[in-house]
Amino acid sequence: MLKSMTGFGNAEYKDDGRTLSVELRSINNRFLKIDSRIPELLQAFESEFERLVRERIIRGTILLNINYQSHQQEHEYVLNGEKVREYYRILNDIKKEINSGEELSINSLISLPGVLQKGENKEENVDTLFSICMPLINEALAKMMEMRANEGSHLEKDIEKRKDVILSILNKIETRVPSIVNEYSKRLRSRVESLLAGTEIELSDNNLYREIAIFAERCDISEEISRLKSHLCQLEEVLQSDEPMGRKLDFIVQEMFRETNTMCSKANDSEILRDLVDIKTEVEKIREQSFNIE
Repeated sequence: MLKSMTGFGNAEYKDDGRTLSVELRSINNRFLKIDSRIPELLQAFESEFERLVRERIIRGTILLNINYQSHQQEHEYVLNGEKVREYYRILNDIKKEINSGEELSINSLISLPGVLQKGENKEENVDTLFSICMPLINEALAKMMEMRANEGSHLEKDIEKRKDVILSILNKIETRVPSIVNEYSKRLRSRVESLLAGTEIELSDNNLYREIAIFAERCDISEEISRLKSHLCQLEEVLQSDEPMGRKLDFIVQEMFRETNTMCSKANDSEILRDLVDIKTEVEKIREQSFNIE
């Protein structure tokens, strides 16, 4: 079963302290390329994350995006309420002791030592984040692989249809080939007889047969038809395979083009040439689809 190189998958984890999300996108590429965007906290595990991708993907550009967001409120400074109340009580006692009517201000209280303290931010445990990320990447991979398989199924049906069209045209050409030599023989004999009419020159069958034999040899495409049919059988094997076969498909399509071009150069018949143009059109469409196959 063919697999497309185009796909998308995502997964998310959320609790009271954090949100982690993973997105995977894949696009066409002759080789495997992984482009990762990972939070600084998880940079040390990049090779482990990419290893999961390489174990399941053969070709394509893979965009791995991991997002991390902490829900913890981090404050640079915190108020020490106990200190504030203690200072307030002491200052009131001093006011009473010296019989002062001065009002206590908030600014004066805050500026006293120990009232504002440096906040203690809780640091995230990177190993915990790593243990959360790994199954998220696997889940996103599974979704992306499912999408690639579904897309590959559509590509397979389209290629199968075009393969059948090519085989049908080849069978038509194969039926047509024997009559080409007979028609050429008749045209040649008629042309020579017309040219020699009114002369004493006699038409030699040996010379005529030799010319016909040369023509038959020059325009014989039976070998190319046989090879192209063989490539269609190989194409069918690729369509039925469960292994990534994109590169093999590329090679088969190139060989199909080569055989078709050879037939176009040898065929000396307008009807066959029209059919060969139709074959080249179908092969070109198969090649366009093969660019999307892993």
